[in-house]
Amino acid sequence: MYDLIVIGDDLSSHIAAAVASRQKIKTVLLTESGLGETCTIGGFVFNLDSTPLAGFSENQICHSVLTKLGILPIEEQGDLLNPAYQIILPEHRLDFFNDKDLLIQEMTREFPQLSGVINSFYNAVVKNSDIVGKWFQDHPFIQPKSIKDYFEFLKLIPRLIKYKFYNTKFRWICSGNASFRKVMEAQQALLSFFLKDQDSIFSHFRYSAPLRGIYSFLQGKQTLLNSLINEITSSQGLYINNCEISSIKKDKLIEVNFTNDNGDTTKISADNLIVSTKWEKINLLFERKNQITLDDLIRPVKVSHHPFTIHLGIRQNSVPEKMVRHVAVITDVNKDIYDDNLIILELSSPDDEKNTSSGKCSLSATVFLHDDPMIWSNENLTATARSIVERLEFFLPFLKENIEVFDIKESINISRKQRNIINPRYQLRNSFITGFSAKSNKTKFSNIFLTGASLLMDAGFDGEIISGVNAANCVAGKKK
Repeated sequence: MYDLIVIGDDLSSHIAAAVASRQKIKTVLLTESGLGETCTIGGFVFNLDSTPLAGFSENQICHSVLTKLGILPIEEQGDLLNPAYQIILPEHRLDFFNDKDLLIQEMTREFPQLSGVINSFYNAVVKNSDIVGKWFQDHPFIQPKSIKDYFEFLKLIPRLIKYKFYNTKFRWICSGNASFRKVMEAQQALLSFFLKDQDSIFSHFRYSAPLRGIYSFLQGKQTLLNSLINEITSSQGLYINNCEISSIKKDKLIEVNFTNDNGDTTKISADNLIVSTKWEKINLLFERKNQITLDDLIRPVKVSHHPFTIHLGIRQNSVPEKMVRHVAVITDVNKDIYDDNLIILELSSPDDEKNTSSGKCSLSATVFLHDDPMIWSNENLTATARSIVERLEFFLPFLKENIEVFDIKESINISRKQRNIINPRYQLRNSFITGFSAKSNKTKFSNIFLTGASLLMDAGFDGEIISGVNAANCVAGKKK
């Protein structure tokens, strides 16, 4: 008998389970895929999720949360990236430094005619990022929850109105320069889980990610997952992976039936349940419309595109000297960013590889494909995989001849399995009252809660961490 069952393969579920365990809540975490956050193909190690990891610098949200869990110091496990990432277009390459002045210089070098616009933009980004970052720390659900919260929100309204006027003008300026517009869109694609920019002041929080600091870890998110799993198991909790959940009984006592990797059927029970929004069987919980909240009926979260990733084991000499770990490539500045036009690259550093002496490295290339079964057929994915390599040849002319490992079948298999882990691209309307997109992790069941980045998409990657904390705190609040 447990206090809490958590179901989910993603980072947010692991955070929820670890935070709950830290608060003396007896917890079991069930992860069905068992993939973790890394995979190995032909001796090359790849991160499953190429999302840049923000929020780990001192005084940042993720840093403070993980400090309380005793998982830090991050400085001993991760490296601050500078540049944080690159954006590459047919006629432009920009490095996004973590120093504001250097970043403005870089942007101005590529777009000298927009010098004044770029300066004012990053001044606004820094100011607004500080404002909404403080709001997020004080209001971890983002949306106001009490009368006091709404009074505090009233103080924010003048800033929100000013942002709206500024952003309308900024968008008009961007519309006159296709390349600059694509640079801004590519950043949102790297840092946001929205399909399109939501015209929210939180977009400035995401644009400030290079200035707030982006980190890389030796094993990517797996470094964090390992620490979180250790926190769970060292607190008398249980971690079960490679299992298949067959049914959930919803009552005052939650009962979950699952089959483990040995084929044995087991039943566990707990007072509470936390479920990832990315869990593919989440419909087991909400079988009827009357079990769906009003907010979900009015503002449903829709999955628009899923990530498809190819994994390339390559020779180091095919990589441009100045290429950094995270790169967004736009192949045509006049096409929609999700119309076969965006490729997100993650390059392992030489230090990541055990076979450094042989001069090899891992390169993953991710595109986002529409959530359509026809598009996700084996035949179409095989053609897409080959197309990605062809499109990259213009930007990486020596890539094709230096590929040592390219297992299309395995990449297709992993891309399908990783849906429980990696965030897709979502469509969601902002709240009419606040203009924020955040959603509650509560359900119509008093002992069932949700976790996942889709609940706090305003905050980007930081939201994936905090949604797990929020869910665990909801369970802890019931015990007080």
